[in-house]
Amino acid sequence: MKKYFLIICFIFTSSVFYSQNSYLQISLYDDEMFSVILDNTQFSDGNYAEFDMLSPGEHILKVIKSGIDQSPQGNVVFEGKIKIPAGYDLYSVIDEYNAFYVYKKKKYGFNRIYPSGEGVKKCGDNGNTVTKKEEFTVNDECRYKIMKKEDFNDLKSSVSNRSFESSNIAVLKTAIDKNYLSSEQLRELLNYFTFEDSKLEIAKYAYKKVCDQKNFFKVYDAFDFDSSITELKNYISGK
Repeated sequence: MKKYFLIICFIFTSSVFYSQNSYLQISLYDDEMFSVILDNTQFSDGNYAEFDMLSPGEHILKVIKSGIDQSPQGNVVFEGKIKIPAGYDLYSVIDEYNAFYVYKKKKYGFNRIYPSGEGVKKCGDNGNTVTKKEEFTVNDECRYKIMKKEDFNDLKSSVSNRSFESSNIAVLKTAIDKNYLSSEQLRELLNYFTFEDSKLEIAKYAYKKVCDQKNFFKVYDAFDFDSSITELKNYISGK
């Protein structure tokens, strides 16, 4: 099922300097759909929301999780005041404790990150909404999307209960398609395999879904031969 994203542009008068505007991106830690009420204005459902040219200062934010099982008042996962500094891109998440958390702060407009997929748009400098399709940079941005401990333990149990590596490869690829992993998690999973070829196949397949790619060196510990590590490094570098 395709997910369509919630897109919002805020346009202010020319008296507000461009460099003093801010950008805010909001998502839920479990990537579920939600709606937003910002400063008493409600916006429709999506699984992420972005606000560009947002004035610095205090804003009132209410985030309501979507779903057929919600109460008549809605499933409010956050309601309160947030403070927006001037001149920054802020990437935030409503975490599992219903707290508003800014996990990345960058200079306004610098290498801005957008989730990929259909219906992804951004607000242009002139205030017009334009289509934008970009690869999502898997880094700190998926901090809250890494497979939870209990789910990861279930996956390890499923892999350890199978005798054939080919079956385990298929199971892991299915899990990788639907989840993000840390380098440490991937290293643990590779240790369930005996053959280097199997480890290489999984490591290559999983690289794009590893959140902390800067720590990918940890995965190399799962290999027995330097030639395997060299092949993996060449794959990552595109050689």
